Amino acid sequence: MSAGLHQVCAGAVPRDAISHHLLESQRVLRAMGLRSEILCEKERIHPALSDIVRPVDDWDVVAESGDAAVLHYSIGSPAFGYVLERCDRSAIHYHNITPAELLWEDAPAVALACQQGREELAHLAHRVTAAAADSGFNADELLSLGYPSAEVIGVMRRELPVAPRGRAAGDGRVRLLFVGRGVPNKAQHHLIAALAAVRQAGLDAELHLVGTWEGMEPYEERCHALVRDLGLGEHVDFAGSVDDDQLARAYAESDCFVCLSDHEGYCVPLIEAMAAGLPIVAFAAGAVPETVGEAALLLDTKEPSLVSEAVREVLENPRLTARMARGRQQQLEHFSAPAVADRLRAFAGGLL
Repeated sequence: MSAGLHQVCAGAVPRDAISHHLLESQRVLRAMGLRSEILCEKERIHPALSDIVRPVDDWDVVAESGDAAVLHYSIGSPAFGYVLERCDRSAIHYHNITPAELLWEDAPAVALACQQGREELAHLAHRVTAAAADSGFNADELLSLGYPSAEVIGVMRRELPVAPRGRAAGDGRVRLLFVGRGVPNKAQHHLIAALAAVRQAGLDAELHLVGTWEGMEPYEERCHALVRDLGLGEHVDFAGSVDDDQLARAYAESDCFVCLSDHEGYCVPLIEAMAAGLPIVAFAAGAVPETVGEAALLLDTKEPSLVSEAVREVLENPRLTARMARGRQQQLEHFSAPAVADRLRAFAGGLL
């Protein structure tokens, strides 16, 4: 019987960055000759993944004596305690949890879940034998909670379809893009205010917001109200959740990716924007600086007027354009699927 290394998560849904990472990681682990299943609370498995992801209650069915587990932690879950009680060798892969203080105003239920998840994270420190993380930022957070020094692995991102660059002839408006769930810590409200500043500075621009707002209706309404108050109704597109083809077109048809998020443990859309060749303006929060390297113009503050100046700079400064292009290549190589897979294999070998 081959050795087993199984992955445990709090939830599994299509087009989710962590869920995709688990699926790709499973292929890597199985290619190593390991038995590897993905387990999750039954109620949190999306029907589209029910043939791939197993209920955590199946642990006793799939696991053999000596098998190990990796807990993919982005929020608390009973699934983790269930497996830890049954597994002698376990590791955590930390994808980060949003600080509750960024969510209380618009999403108190989510804020409470995040607060409880961070408390549970601290209690798990002495129950695992190894640690991994998406980023050095996440690894440092684990270390501060008493975890073993974490290996920085990254995320196995999905490859989007190839879409032709550019838009229809005659469309001269500058298109700004952000991709991410509609949630207060992603700061879509700051993006809307920044768009107003960009337009006031004389640049004909529009903003496309891609990502679901499900469960965040109060925050969505706050953002719509801000659009109305600023007279931006014809210039902001709330695109919602889109499929991979639509997402690829969104990147290909945009001129600049702008990220003003208040907290990021990695930020896969930044990698996707680099892969699409987009210039990036980003607030230097959390792991954002290590994710983008030299491929973005980083801001220490995000006053709308400053963001406006930064957008114009990345669009019009050829020297900065060349620097970002070189930076993209370096970051994309470091975070490529083969590079992440190599780091995952090394981590799995050490755990087993």
